[in-house]
Amino acid sequence: MNRCPNCGAARVESRTMKRKRHVAGHEFAADVPARICAACGTSYFDDLVVGQFDALVAAKLADAGVTEPEALKFMRKVTGLQGKEFAALLAVRPETVSRWEQGKRPIDRATYAIIRQLVSERARGVTATTDYLRSLRRPKRLPKTVKIALPRAA
Repeated sequence: MNRCPNCGAARVESRTMKRKRHVAGHEFAADVPARICAACGTSYFDDLVVGQFDALVAAKLADAGVTEPEALKFMRKVTGLQGKEFAALLAVRPETVSRWEQGKRPIDRATYAIIRQLVSERARGVTATTDYLRSLRRPKRLPKTVKIALPRAA
């Protein structure tokens, strides 16, 4: 970006700025790269950087075991999944996800552990758990006899 989208000035500089996010009564902050217009003062953050910051915020919430409705909704959004697909991966009804996010129903520990894993992997740029949960919707059929090769002893 060489020109400011706000005022059109060509004086846009790269700097580091503090980015904050408030979720479920907690404030998260980080210094992130930004572009600032020297003419009008408007600042711009790269969408990928903001996404990475949000994923790390969600991971901190998940690691801490925060289950407030606002935190659950934030974590779901960070996974990039709509409520319906999120519910399908967790083998619950979409209404259940909605109730968690509205504080009308508590989330059970086992489901929260899966959400924590989804969020943690998202923060690391990995999708193994999401991919595995999707594959469980169409389990592979094993033949009647399965040959297993044991590793050779050293």
